Amino acid sequence: MWIRLERDELDLILTSIPEGSLAEKLRKPVDPDTEAFAAAVQTSDDLEVDPDTIISRGDDDGAFVMSWTWVSSEQAGLRPSNDDEEELHEDLGI
Repeated sequence: MWIRLERDELDLILTSIPEGSLAEKLRKPVDPDTEAFAAAVQTSDDLEVDPDTIISRGDDDGAFVMSWTWVSSEQAGLRPSNDDEEELHEDLGI
C-alpha cells in the first residue's frame, strides 16, 4: 500500500515513533534525481506521474518510476457505475 503523507503528518508520526525501521524509512531523503526521472516519463490521458513520485533505481543506469495508469471499469471487467452508465448511453446516443 502507498500513502502520500505531508511533511507535518510525517513529523507527527516521527514524534510518536522516533526510532526503528519505520522511522528510518520515513526519514530517508528523496532521491535528488526524482524530478528528472518523473519528467522523462511520456505521460498521456491514461498515464500520469506525480512530481513527487517514488523512484527505484535499478542496477543499471536508470530507475523505475511510480505512475498512475487509468483503467476503466469495463477494462477491469466490472459493471460501470450509474454515472459511467449514463455517460456510456450519452456516447452511444441512447
